[in-house]
Amino acid sequence: MPTTDIPDYTTLASTNEGDNPTKQGNTFTYGPFDSVPAGAVELVSIRYEYTHPLPHCTLLERDIEISHWGGNLAVEERYWLINRAAKLKNQFSRVQWQMSQYANPPTSALWGLRVPLKSGSANPYYTDDIGNVSTSHWRTNTRESILELRPRYPLFGSWKYSFKIGWDSDLKTFLKYLKGSQHYTLTNPLLEGPKINEGITYDRVDIRVILPEGAK
Repeated sequence: MPTTDIPDYTTLASTNEGDNPTKQGNTFTYGPFDSVPAGAVELVSIRYEYTHPLPHCTLLERDIEISHWGGNLAVEERYWLINRAAKLKNQFSRVQWQMSQYANPPTSALWGLRVPLKSGSANPYYTDDIGNVSTSHWRTNTRESILELRPRYPLFGSWKYSFKIGWDSDLKTFLKYLKGSQHYTLTNPLLEGPKINEGITYDRVDIRVILPEGAK
């Protein structure tokens, strides 16, 4: 666990080696288990403080569009995001939030998104329900391209945020022609989008590959 303060956890029957679980610092070890039948299940619950956001995407719509005319691969992603971390105990105060940023205390609020893309990505755009996301940073080099966004408000527990991002890429990086045939192969990541240390979970992902007219 990330802390040694564990107020509540499941205790199982003791083993020959002592308590179950055995505790050493912030590490809990269950077992060993002998003579356990196949398919046996034992539910274990552990409660501890977790001061990081838990971003969850209820829906991601991802469009990958191929254009032979411009030699371009256009990607657009539409996110419906929610933070599953603990809810605020009191009402939100933007003044207190701004003041706390100088001390940089632990917080479960999600206040920024970092989107790493392949090198050569270009023409990024990022909008939400109101319009263009003004607090953003885009940089690109020969190794990678990075899009950094900051929502209009920090996402505390149960708070939602929907937004859209998109970018262009050189088509020849992803599309290859099979010699001696009339076929092409397209190679593209299943998921791209934001990357954070805590990870993002998804309920539903809809992916569409939009082919040129006449493709079959």
